Amino acid sequence: MSLQSVSKTIRVLETFLTFPEGRSSVSELSKVLGWSRAAAHQYVSTLAESGWLMQNEKREYQLSPRAAVFGRFAIEYSGVPMEISNAMKSLVEELNEPISYAVLNGNEAIIIERHEPTRPFSISRAAEPHLDLKTSASGMVLLAYDAHVERSRREGIEECLQEVRQQGYAHTHSEWLGDVVDVVAVPIMSAGECLGALSVIAPSGRLDIPTACASLLDARKKVENSRLDTAQSVASVD
Repeated sequence: MSLQSVSKTIRVLETFLTFPEGRSSVSELSKVLGWSRAAAHQYVSTLAESGWLMQNEKREYQLSPRAAVFGRFAIEYSGVPMEISNAMKSLVEELNEPISYAVLNGNEAIIIERHEPTRPFSISRAAEPHLDLKTSASGMVLLAYDAHVERSRREGIEECLQEVRQQGYAHTHSEWLGDVVDVVAVPIMSAGECLGALSVIAPSGRLDIPTACASLLDARKKVENSRLDTAQSVASVD
């Protein structure tokens, strides 16, 4: 027999994924859940005490950094969500270049999944899954969009990160594993949290940068809309 209190706690957490920027007042949450305000307050206050939710200056609740860390751990060790994996496969077919997905792991970005086309140029995941935050496109995206990154990691590159936020992607042109390559990366967001970075890599001169940017941004939009639709469907189940 399932524990109703645990099921309701999970439902509260999942409902936060359906709110704009992942924030909600107790009154709004109770309305969406169809619960009394007192019942909703009991659950969010308990989750706040345990560190899974936090309040802002407007006394709205939102998922805490602990929830974000838990989410990254789940992605790293339980596999990439299906909608992201599917998007990667589509991008490989569209761009005919290796597509990677990386997450923040301490002081670096780590590639946890890569899809490659069948062609002479390919990059093995085993070759180099670790990326420097300040010199890789995926690392720059994570620094720009992850609200929980320590400020010290952004020192000296604030203007570059602001440019990444304004254009919605990062582009690097540098030497990697002995080759000069172009890399374009975009963030994957959920309820205001940066889950990871989706990227494409190719030898210098082979990748059409505007096309790559457009394709990745479109893939990001589709993935995020898919995740939002799923979260809303879950929250609508009583």
